[in-house]
Amino acid sequence: MRAAAPPVTTVVPLPDPLAQAVLESLAFPPRTTPPALLDAALRAADVDAFDVANGYLTKLAAAIDKAGDREATLADLGDAFDTGSLRRLERLLADQSAEVRPLLRAIDEAARLRRRDPERLAQAGRDLAADSPAARSAAADRLVRAGVDALPALVDVLATQDADQAQARAVAREIVAGLGADARQPLLAWLGSDDVEHWPGVIEALAATADAEGDAITPYVLAPALVPDVPAPARDRARRLLSELTGRRDEAGLAPAIGRDAAAIWLADRLDRVLTIDGLPAADHLLTEPVLDPAAAAAGGKTVDRFVWDPASRRLVQQPLSPRAARAAVAMHLARDLAALGATDPAAIRLVLLARLEATAAAAGDAPGAVESLPLEQVVTAVTGPEGFDPETVADVLELAASRGMPQAAMSAARALDAFHAKAEDPAPMLPAVRTALLRALELPDAAVQFEAARTLARFAGEPPYRGSSRVAEILMQAATSTGEDVAVVAHPEAYAREALATGLSRYGYRIEKVATGREAILASRANIDTVLVVIAARTIRPSALETTQLIQQQPTGDIPPVLVVVDPLDDDPRGKFLTQLILKFADLDCVGIMDRLDSLFLPQVDPATGAVLGPPRFPDQLARVAGPHALVPAARAARAAIRRTRAAEALTLLADLGRRGWDVAAAETTARLALMQPPEAGSPRDIFAPAALLLATIGTSSAQQALLREAERTDLPQHARQAVISSLARSVDRFGVAVPCRPLQAAYARYNSATVASDRAAAAAVLEVFEPPSRQERPAPDDAAHPRPIR
Repeated sequence: MRAAAPPVTTVVPLPDPLAQAVLESLAFPPRTTPPALLDAALRAADVDAFDVANGYLTKLAAAIDKAGDREATLADLGDAFDTGSLRRLERLLADQSAEVRPLLRAIDEAARLRRRDPERLAQAGRDLAADSPAARSAAADRLVRAGVDALPALVDVLATQDADQAQARAVAREIVAGLGADARQPLLAWLGSDDVEHWPGVIEALAATADAEGDAITPYVLAPALVPDVPAPARDRARRLLSELTGRRDEAGLAPAIGRDAAAIWLADRLDRVLTIDGLPAADHLLTEPVLDPAAAAAGGKTVDRFVWDPASRRLVQQPLSPRAARAAVAMHLARDLAALGATDPAAIRLVLLARLEATAAAAGDAPGAVESLPLEQVVTAVTGPEGFDPETVADVLELAASRGMPQAAMSAARALDAFHAKAEDPAPMLPAVRTALLRALELPDAAVQFEAARTLARFAGEPPYRGSSRVAEILMQAATSTGEDVAVVAHPEAYAREALATGLSRYGYRIEKVATGREAILASRANIDTVLVVIAARTIRPSALETTQLIQQQPTGDIPPVLVVVDPLDDDPRGKFLTQLILKFADLDCVGIMDRLDSLFLPQVDPATGAVLGPPRFPDQLARVAGPHALVPAARAARAAIRRTRAAEALTLLADLGRRGWDVAAAETTARLALMQPPEAGSPRDIFAPAALLLATIGTSSAQQALLREAERTDLPQHARQAVISSLARSVDRFGVAVPCRPLQAAYARYNSATVASDRAAAAAVLEVFEPPSRQERPAPDDAAHPRPIR
């Protein structure tokens, strides 16, 4: 027989002798001052004595409160202890006490603000020339710890030319060289400002960073070195730096052997490379959930940290910018220098105008409608060259913007062309180059650019037919379909799953269009410009889910909606690897996500035992991945919907004008009849009721007249809406004659004869007078009216 196992004995570990020794050393002598208490907390945390460390931090908080100057005490602690140690202490003790993180963050912030204090940094710059070695060493240490915030003080030192400042300049140059690439962007932003008096020091600081990447600095030194209007101190230093960078000198060995024409070519080449997709800087930060800043969400959640020159305070400030705004700042610097060099090459001038236009659009921000709301004078000024506004040059800028992925700039260029033709006292035919550029802009997959180009062509390109005229009408008809709401298309072959997805999406404010096949999903996504999301089943057929998504992303008009592919619960077959294959198939497509349709997709996750909420619904995260953070912000969604409806009102008005001029706009009849179902909004740019009535008046069909007749007979219409409908009905009858069948007319007469209230009888009479006015026989028929008798 086996012997019985010995009983398990619980062994209590003895404390670490080294840790015990550390704690005993901290106990005597007693720690009372804030630095000693913080040092004791750090030492205790190093030996995992977290309770003891928390006790010292509690005493530290009390000692700081008793100090006379709290901010100074916090800053002294931040200067005495490095940020890494404070962060480690915060990480170790944050779970032990809720007071740890605010205290340590306050210490770090106070020290950071002190290090960035301009007066202290300026004094440190002056102390670099002090007689005392200790003072010079302390000043250098203070400037090094400040990092790029010390650049103003260092620039002031480098701008000096006194012999007794030589040692200070050498130390300042070493500090700037140590900053390296981190100092280059702030210095270049400073050089791009109007602070000319500091340019000499800025150029000297740039020279200190030019050892590794001289090519990154050379283009920005060309204008200061070659433009005669630059003050002599800055020009001389720029010429010296340019000579060092290029290795070219004149006969005297002082100035670079490069002319202004060659410099202009150099700058234009650099500007050409900046104004591309590759010129966009990589994002430093991505917006995470929850979305708290609608403006950041509208920008796509991507920002970069950049120093910009603040004209009000006359200093550099660090700001988070969108990648577009950061690129526009660099492009404007190069464009300003290129203009100062007097560039005359047409290609260079077009690049300068494109940079100005993109900077103007980027300055408006990324909020919905920000670019459209820019004053027209500002947009026109941005694309006005040295010899005035040239429509052909602006057309070239429009094509440049479209080909380089700059939809905001392309839309602004189209607006400038529209404003130019609208202001002409004697409108001349649109130039072929301008028309061609606008027609090419119609192919850009951006609803705003397409609409602006189509509007300009519809108003000023002349009468059809011309190449692309049908495309103009198609885009305007698509824009007219908006009713100002977000539409989601749900495609699933199974009815119960389709209804469940539609119910879940409706919780997030979408109007749902439900279809069963891939073909219907494609048609539904293209039928309405309000479609902002498409949800399709992974096993969609006729065509497949992949083919359906590819065709949706190739739709010819409007913005491309994001797509969510739904995997059913039994689709994830480990043996067939269906989900893995699906992910690989959609890996190359943008704005496409894969999700399941479990209950936790649209509903919070709840503990079935306690009823406690374990997590939020997963759909917002899925939507943010494919549509961007702005899709989660109600204000941003409402703003985009309002813009679409405003465009719809303008598109209906333009189509009505085109129909009056003889264009075939009969395909927009259904859209106009649906728009009549929307409540009228008198005086609002979002009103689509009155423009829809005007459009129906230009369509000579019986159904169009009957739609106007039905609206005119409504008793719940406001008076202004009734007048608009009756006026449109009269225009239709005057142009096309009576196209309403006898039965609706007989019903109208019957309502008039049976009316007992005077107001009802007057309203019915106003409708009947459209068809049988007393003065019809006295008025001549219009030239384009239908012939009263057969002519064959």
